[in-house]
Amino acid sequence: MQLKAFTSSVHSKGSFLLKIKSLVSVVLSVLALTWVLAVPAVAAVKLPVQTAADKAFTFAKHTCAHDSSCVRYGVTNCNRQSLHVVLCRIFDERSTEAQGKYHCTRLVRVALDPVTYRIVITGQGDWQC
Repeated sequence: MQLKAFTSSVHSKGSFLLKIKSLVSVVLSVLALTWVLAVPAVAAVKLPVQTAADKAFTFAKHTCAHDSSCVRYGVTNCNRQSLHVVLCRIFDERSTEAQGKYHCTRLVRVALDPVTYRIVITGQGDWQC
């Protein structure tokens, strides 16, 4: 009689553990499926060239504001490099007594962070005057 009670409680514990393992595996499967479906949705977000040009223009404006010889600034062109990256060429027109008016350009890398959706300048080339 004691043996029967012992096997019954062991069988009950085993059944309980099996239910817990099944529940955990279902939860993990749902989480994995959610992640798999969410990754393509995040990757599909594309940085518009016009938005990158606007960000580059703001960058050129701030650059010009820190240069007392700068008289004009802007963006000449932008080219897409990938879904999240656009390269834009900005310019500053400078005017000094010694050199007169001259035009300088530089390449800036505008990127979209796919996690935070922030648009940032992540790189800059040297000035070409």
